[in-house]
Amino acid sequence: MAEPLGPEVIDRLKRFGTVVELEDSSPNSLINALSDADALLVRTRSHVTARIIDAAPRLRVIGRAGASLDHIDMKAAERRNITVVYTPTVQVVSIAEFTVAIILATSRRILWYDRQVRDGQFDTLRTPYGREMRNQTIGLLGGGPVADEVCRIMREGFHARVIAHTPETSGPPVDAAEAVDLRTLLRESDVLSIHMPPLEKFNRMIGAEELAQMKHTACVINTSRGRVIVNEALAEALKTRQLAGAALDVFDAEPLPVAHPLRNAPKCILTPHIAGLTLDVAYGYAGVADDVIRVLQGESPQFPAPYRARGADSD
Repeated sequence: MAEPLGPEVIDRLKRFGTVVELEDSSPNSLINALSDADALLVRTRSHVTARIIDAAPRLRVIGRAGASLDHIDMKAAERRNITVVYTPTVQVVSIAEFTVAIILATSRRILWYDRQVRDGQFDTLRTPYGREMRNQTIGLLGGGPVADEVCRIMREGFHARVIAHTPETSGPPVDAAEAVDLRTLLRESDVLSIHMPPLEKFNRMIGAEELAQMKHTACVINTSRGRVIVNEALAEALKTRQLAGAALDVFDAEPLPVAHPLRNAPKCILTPHIAGLTLDVAYGYAGVADDVIRVLQGESPQFPAPYRARGADSD
């Protein structure tokens, strides 16, 4: 076990075999530990490269506690006939709810008001600002289960209009949203929420030219892939009031570097890639242990990863 996955996972695995918990997930640590391992479990920090896979002669299954396969060399796993299992649905609700939360926090400037009140302001702040969600257009860039859940919450819970643009190979379309092209999405969205997969061709998809097409009152939300946005351009758009706000849980570099342009950008909420980190998700990770055990027992796993879902371009 390359990273902590909670007592539930450990207990389930210990009932089946010997569990070795690594103190770090560095390549050398993984290589040393995998010489006689039948299974490897990882979460977010471990990069399972071809070199690591080739150093594990007995390895039969890799378990990824999470929905993406960014850090696993799927071609190397396929070449060795190693099954990869993961938890594609366990984080969906947590990420979607977090996305909605920061949409509300950004649209209503909740954190800004908090800071102002702590600094002694009060009556001077009590002027109308923001609009109800039912009077706004929520734009979704990309598809998939999280986008579907955000769409459902915004439509059913807030009665907002939801539009979506799903580029080819970026995931299934958001069926409950109104499908539009990218230009319309940028032009009409009051909130642009990004839900893109980790594919290199989508890196830096939203830059200065795209942000310039958005309303000055709009905000940008990203809980999927940090590299989709040109963060220098986003920081500049916030500084020049070209956009009203942003909230980001993912970045092009993590941890966020000290000199990163978004650190000093105004009206910008920054969180440390925690949208999917709830107690519910931590408990749900135990499902990957069940699939690892199924594979080792010669049974079919519930959530086998498709080998084509190779993710070399991770956030």
